[in-house]
Amino acid sequence: MKTEKVVLSFVAALFGLIVAFVVFYFYQSSKVIPVTKTVLSTTNKISNPTPTPDKSFFLTVDSPSDESVTTNKTVEVTGRTSPSATVTVLTPTNQQVVQPSQTGSYSLSTTIGDGANVIEVTAISPDGEEKIVAKTITFSTESF
Repeated sequence: MKTEKVVLSFVAALFGLIVAFVVFYFYQSSKVIPVTKTVLSTTNKISNPTPTPDKSFFLTVDSPSDESVTTNKTVEVTGRTSPSATVTVLTPTNQQVVQPSQTGSYSLSTTIGDGANVIEVTAISPDGEEKIVAKTITFSTESF
């Protein structure tokens, strides 16, 4: 008697799954996918061309590395940019301007204050475009 109930329950569950699958299949197949209409414009729009930025204008700062700690008040700032750019280096205690070499490399020494300092290096192209890189360097005399 118990075996008959188990078999009957299994058959009823299987029959229920088959019915659910068939209903779901017919429901999915009866869906209508709307067709989107694309409107083509026959008028030609004339737009003002926008100038493409000069991809050769860039700025990198090789030294000092970001989030570094130093025991010297004088820091060497080095990097590369476009040869025609003007580079400014701004620290909390100093501001300097340098022209890069013909290869685009620049190097200068600057002073920093106590604690955390943000060194902001800005390259300015002849047409006025600017690239800015900021590095944080901390002056500390404590040994770690």
